[in-house]
Amino acid sequence: MVLLIQKLTKHYFKLENCQHPITHPQPGELQSSLLDFKSHVSKSIGQLASDLKPGSETLSLAWLQRCLGLLHFINEAFSRLVADIDYPMSKWEAGSSEGYLRYTLSLLELLNSISSCLSHIGQTRLSLAHGLTLGENSRKHLKAIQFQPGCFCFSTNFGEDLDEARVFSGKEWIFREALKEVSRIGFWVCGVLLSCFYGDSKPYMELRKIVGGFDGSLVAALDFKISDQLVQKMPIFSEIKDVNDVVAVLLVASDHGATKELQTKLQALEKLSDDISKEVDNLFANVMTQRSELVDGFRLQNHPQKSIV
Repeated sequence: MVLLIQKLTKHYFKLENCQHPITHPQPGELQSSLLDFKSHVSKSIGQLASDLKPGSETLSLAWLQRCLGLLHFINEAFSRLVADIDYPMSKWEAGSSEGYLRYTLSLLELLNSISSCLSHIGQTRLSLAHGLTLGENSRKHLKAIQFQPGCFCFSTNFGEDLDEARVFSGKEWIFREALKEVSRIGFWVCGVLLSCFYGDSKPYMELRKIVGGFDGSLVAALDFKISDQLVQKMPIFSEIKDVNDVVAVLLVASDHGATKELQTKLQALEKLSDDISKEVDNLFANVMTQRSELVDGFRLQNHPQKSIV
C-alpha cells in the first residue's frame, strides 16, 4: 500500500511550482486562526504532561495510547483551521499539497511500523499465556517479552523541501506553519512509541533530527520531561516491564500467586494492545482517506474527461 502511495506522490511532485509574491505580512484574521489552532493543541498536550507520573522510570503504554489520541485531535484541529481560513484541498497550491502528501506518507510508514511492533507483542504474549497452561512444565516455556527484533529503518525523505528558498504569504504560510506543528507532534508520538517498542532511542532520535528538533514546537515542554528516559536509559513500557518482572520470579521457582498475577497482567496487556491496534488502524484509514481525496482531486483537475479507476 505504501509503495502505491509513493508512486502517486512522485507523480504529483512533477507539478510545476508557480511563482509567488515575496510578501510576508499576514492578515489579522489568518493569524488569529493559527493562534486558535495552537491554543487548542497546547491544551491537549498540557493535559498529557500533567498526567505523567513524576519520577517514573518507565513510560506507560496506556499513557502513550492517549498520545495516539492526540494525533486524532490534531488532525481534526488542522482540518478546522483549513476551513477557518477558507483553504480547502481544491484551492491548495502545489507546495501545500506536496508538504501534506509528504508528511502523511511518512505517517503511514510509521503507523505500519507501530502495527508490526504490536503484532510482535501479541505473539510473545500468546506464547507466555500458553506456557502458563502447561502446569509444572510451564517454566520451560516461559520467556520474557523481547523488544521488536531488527533495527528501525525509516525510508521516506520527509526532510526534503523543494521550496526551502521561497518565502510564503497568506493562506499558504498559515497552512505550512500549522502543518509544521502537525508533523512535529506526529513524529514525536511515533518516535517515542517506536523507541519503547525497540528498546532503543534511535527511532526517537532519527525522527527528531528529521523535523529539526522539537525546541520551539508545541510539544517541546512535554518532550523535555521524557527525553532523558529515551536517550539515557533503555526505553521500555511499564506494562511490559511488569510482565517480565513476574516472569523472572516464575523462572526461579513455581509460585501460585505469581502465576495468577502474570495471568492478570497478560490479560490487561492483551486488551490494551488490541485497543491501540484499533486506534492505529483507524488513524491509518483516516489518513489514507484524506490522501485519496487530495490525489483524486488533482487527477480530476488534470484529466476531467477520463474516468478514475
